[in-house]
Amino acid sequence: MKVYAPAKVNLALDVIGKNEQGYHDLDMIMAPVSLYNIVDITRADQTKIACTNGKIPDDNATKKMVQVLKDRYDISNYEISIEEHIPMQAGLAGASANAAAVLKAINDIDGLQLTIDEMILLGKKVGADVPFCVVNKYARVQGIGEKIRKIECDWKFPILLVKPEQGVSTPEAFVTWHALDPLHPNLDILEKALIYQDLPFYVTHMGNALQPAAFQLVPALEALKADMEAFELYVMMTGSGSTMMGFGSKENLMQAQKELAKKYPFVKIVTVG
Repeated sequence: MKVYAPAKVNLALDVIGKNEQGYHDLDMIMAPVSLYNIVDITRADQTKIACTNGKIPDDNATKKMVQVLKDRYDISNYEISIEEHIPMQAGLAGASANAAAVLKAINDIDGLQLTIDEMILLGKKVGADVPFCVVNKYARVQGIGEKIRKIECDWKFPILLVKPEQGVSTPEAFVTWHALDPLHPNLDILEKALIYQDLPFYVTHMGNALQPAAFQLVPALEALKADMEAFELYVMMTGSGSTMMGFGSKENLMQAQKELAKKYPFVKIVTVG
């Protein structure tokens, strides 16, 4: 059985503060994009997981997801092969997307009859982005990723994703965020702009609270932003990773993709929604 594991982008991100457990409470607008890994999953005598990027580490999200299911249900063993197209450590939730895709596939194959809410709770045990990857629709995502409210929006539009070689450490980004003047984008008006499909308003008000911290940690990101803006694109980082998103006309996106592919390892136009 082959299933798709779509990447996600954070179209907006605010850091609210820390909760009683010491985790950062977030307020985000997330959306799936037309970039995905392909997961081939079949019943087998013993569970094996392989991917095109090489050895699967012990803390891999797919491994964790299978173990969470084994601890709770009498499920089959599976051979899982992941064809990876989502770059790693990019803020695009590739590992979480794989875990969510495997959760949904095992639910279908083994007939567990889990609801979306039940899968969200299981996904939360594996990683903060897994619950959204289970939902895989425009959504307002809060808490540490477990509070999800779908946004009624069927808008589809292109963006350019560009990832440099360098990554961003999420823990270091949060530490640096505390040391800077906080940026707090208004997600309520941004959500309305999405619903009304008002891109000019959206791009002039969008924000990612972690972007200033990421720029301080990885100065090359600010240079990348300038490279993209040279093509008349509006640019923002997605999530806490190092991928930058470019918004603009299709012609400008295509021109930027052609030129920036000469300089950066991952450059791709994808569709949001």
